[in-house]
Amino acid sequence: MKKILLLILFLSVSIQFSDFHNQTRKSSQTILKEMLSESIQIGFGTEKLWSATSADNWGFVRQSATWARGNSGIIDSLILAIKNAGYFNNPGEARSDVLTNINLSGFGSATLTIKINTPTNNIASTAYTGTKNFNHFFEIKKTGASTPSLQLFFDDPNTTLGNDGALVYYRLVDFGNPQFANVGDVITESYTGNESVYGTKFQTYTWRNGPENASWISKHGRVVLTEVDSGRQLCFRSVVRLSFTKLKEINPAGAATLDQLKTLCHNAQGSSGDNIYYVLAYMQKFDSPFLTTAKATFTTAATKAETICNLPAASFAGAKLSYGIFNINGYVTDQLNADQVPAEYPSPTVGGADFMSVDEAFNRTYVAFNDSIAGQATLGTVKQYEETSKVYFDAFDGSAQNLSFK
Repeated sequence: MKKILLLILFLSVSIQFSDFHNQTRKSSQTILKEMLSESIQIGFGTEKLWSATSADNWGFVRQSATWARGNSGIIDSLILAIKNAGYFNNPGEARSDVLTNINLSGFGSATLTIKINTPTNNIASTAYTGTKNFNHFFEIKKTGASTPSLQLFFDDPNTTLGNDGALVYYRLVDFGNPQFANVGDVITESYTGNESVYGTKFQTYTWRNGPENASWISKHGRVVLTEVDSGRQLCFRSVVRLSFTKLKEINPAGAATLDQLKTLCHNAQGSSGDNIYYVLAYMQKFDSPFLTTAKATFTTAATKAETICNLPAASFAGAKLSYGIFNINGYVTDQLNADQVPAEYPSPTVGGADFMSVDEAFNRTYVAFNDSIAGQATLGTVKQYEETSKVYFDAFDGSAQNLSFK
């Protein structure tokens, strides 16, 4: 049986920082305009997720670390722009500015709302339970629009740790890139905070209402990132929901194979419906050559298995994805047993005081809020920002679940 060509969405946010040494004589509005125009460059790409070669089975791994680092910079970039425009020169001073008809490169005419030391209270998110109060607020809205294009809530201009963190929403179709023209109403939420169980910092990215077309293949998804091992490793976990029907529309040549896979998955897992879920976890060392060990699967049921849809590897070519290893040049090899992963790579089975092994990360993916994971008592139950269950994603079909502009 031929393997199937699936495409998956990647977001890539490229952050650039300006040289501010010669900007002291400019007005705060000019500095803010220039910095936002230069620092917010939102790019987009697609990458093969699972296709005719072993290397292509792992397309998301090859680019997701870049995607993650880029997205993680968007909060820092926005706060840096506000800081260098002078908004925090007088600590404790309350300010509330509305700047109109600000032309941002690649975006167009905008209204910017900036509230400093002017609390925004009772903000709900998909990433935490209850609500939080944030000291500062920033919003970008197209001139004349009723819906924002971006909103940022944060507590401290110098750190996103040790307080309520930072929360950002953005609507990608508004940011001028032609490749965003067909992504519809998809909204991305990113929350950054502190989690001592895993180390220092975590971030989670969640999106809903993807159009499931060639520009944006998924309907809903979440990425969970933690900096672990005293900042020496990145732990990446993700679940993305895809649709057999939409995949066939995008790739009609593979329709028959997709139908066969759908039948095999349903028979093997006792499942039904049109959706398939891609589950991925990996650990990556931050030092070059960025050695990475990954584990992935697909499922149509509420549970995941070690192979695609729990199919015997002998019955479906490529059913066994784990483990795959990668370095600075990308894909190295896959379908390894745990004892075949070279010792210099992150261990599939051995974690540390503040980080998980690849198996532990994989076991903590495609799970529900408050689940207790076997063998992970020291990590506690699954946090809200870690929830990646089938039930969680399917609920987005009828509810925003707090993933909306405020």
